Amino acid sequence: MEEHPGPQPPEKGRSLPRRDALKIGGLAVGGAIAAAVGVPLVGAAVGSALKPTTPGWMRVGAVDAFPEGDVLLAIIEPPVDMEWPALDAKMAVYVRNDGDGRFMVFDMHCTHVGCPVRWVQTTQRFFSPCHGGVFDSAGRVLGGPPPRPLDRREYKVEDGVLYVGAVYRVNEQLQRIA
Repeated sequence: MEEHPGPQPPEKGRSLPRRDALKIGGLAVGGAIAAAVGVPLVGAAVGSALKPTTPGWMRVGAVDAFPEGDVLLAIIEPPVDMEWPALDAKMAVYVRNDGDGRFMVFDMHCTHVGCPVRWVQTTQRFFSPCHGGVFDSAGRVLGGPPPRPLDRREYKVEDGVLYVGAVYRVNEQLQRIA
């Protein structure tokens, strides 16, 4: 039986065999592509994990733009120093003025799967179009699959202007839980 030695390194002055050159070239291109895709992904994952999750206080508008007792959709813009362009887009909240400087500010997403809810003035209800979720004017679940009331947003009033902050959850008694 005859032994065949494996591939031998090229002798000094000779070029690499074509097959070996193609392997090395393919590995180099693959490594460059992996680095080009992987480095930004790792940076985004690590960077966003180290940053605060709330964008801070966002201006909603003048307090007198929200008549007492009404629920109104308000378009807000996050601060311009947000990291991701998708987060620079306008957002919306529902605002209910309870009088005496007290407000309820609702996150506009259903607590079931996150569909945007819609306020219907004639019925005094929020409706989720995805799975039939229904909420009353305080955000309590009246029907459908949502597991809890509508989430709220922190708010503050400064110099006659309403600002909103972080989202938080409430229980069935509308007490803050998270």
